[in-house]
Amino acid sequence: MKKSVIALALVGVMPMLAANGATYRSSSSAGVKTATYKAKKTGGYRNTITNNFYVNANPYQYPSYQGYSEESSYARPTRVRVADKTTTTKRSVKSQERKFFLAHPFFQPLKGKFGSVTDVSYAKSTMDFTLLNANIKDLDASSPTVGHIAKGLTFPGITLKAKENTTQFAIKEDISYGLTDKLALMLMAQYDKTEMEVKDWSDGSAGTKTSTSGLNIFGVGLQGRFLDTPEYIGMLSGYFQHQKDAANTLMAELKMGTKIDRFTLYGLARASYSKLDNKGAYGAYMKEGNGDWLMLSYKLDTDSVFQAEGGIGAFAVFNKYMTGKAELTYGSYDWHEQMNLRGEIGFQPGDSFAINLYASVALYDSAKGKTKTYLNYDINPEAVPDTSGLPAEQQIDSNSKLLYTYGDYKINKYNEYKIGIQGILYF
Repeated sequence: MKKSVIALALVGVMPMLAANGATYRSSSSAGVKTATYKAKKTGGYRNTITNNFYVNANPYQYPSYQGYSEESSYARPTRVRVADKTTTTKRSVKSQERKFFLAHPFFQPLKGKFGSVTDVSYAKSTMDFTLLNANIKDLDASSPTVGHIAKGLTFPGITLKAKENTTQFAIKEDISYGLTDKLALMLMAQYDKTEMEVKDWSDGSAGTKTSTSGLNIFGVGLQGRFLDTPEYIGMLSGYFQHQKDAANTLMAELKMGTKIDRFTLYGLARASYSKLDNKGAYGAYMKEGNGDWLMLSYKLDTDSVFQAEGGIGAFAVFNKYMTGKAELTYGSYDWHEQMNLRGEIGFQPGDSFAINLYASVALYDSAKGKTKTYLNYDINPEAVPDTSGLPAEQQIDSNSKLLYTYGDYKINKYNEYKIGIQGILYF
């Protein structure tokens, strides 16, 4: 870690409220209209794509999300004998097979059924930043200058810049159970491993890297499909989420869609309120094994976080096996705003299993150009700045063994993306 000046660690987490949950680090913890698309007739058969299904004779009528149906039509000869005369007639016979598309944004299990989504993802964020100033407080009880604060220090002659990288590997499991055909119970848990690295200091100082891992997020909630007609569909979800040693969160999501041939076009709104474990600063937090910690605070003297986002999406059935989805969202995430684009491609070989590949990227983030406060707790600093030119009450003894530093930093550049794969089961 860069001593006496401070190194920063920014945890960048793509804001996916309902899908992935927001992540916090606390310093105090140190488709819809039932129209159809018909292919050309060939040899007496025709393929019909009907919003959300693939359909066998007298099929069970699943809710009409959006699917693919294939209908075969053929003539079956029937012989009728009257007196000594035999005639042959033909009657039309139809059979259908229907298929649920599990990657549909309005999917939920029917009564007594289970749905499972296993999500394996990799996310990365990068930020370039500049330290603007520093205030250093002597916390060493044995120091003759204990309690002194060297205020308003700058870095004359240099522009102190660095880069922060955060990567996260996560495995998330969502289980849902149909209480009724329209209401489902949801359970969620997530294991993640997060690595943070501060590097490329402009003055040549060495960087630092830390890693944390564990089963960190748990959630429970309800999901209701309150509207499902030949033309429209609607869903409301709400749940509670606990993040270990960080926050408790209440989340809600509303989605409304319209069905047009092979497509579901929909709008969405999400909101969350988080109660932090302790009042103080919240933001990105990194702690090293020797007790040093450093933090990029988003807000000071607060114990709650509110986030909201809205967006539009489109789900498409390409054929009996393939689906796709695109979603564009814009949100306010308490201290910054972001526009995010997510794309998916799905493959479903049967009725009960599907694979879904996805990627998301931040198209815009208002974090760029913002000035925030950094914090650093430094045990046995490598060097103590020369404060001999300051007033006596602001001077720091050069042999102090415990310093607390805070000041302003500016975000020069910010980027993030996420890729993942989902295995979906229905049983």
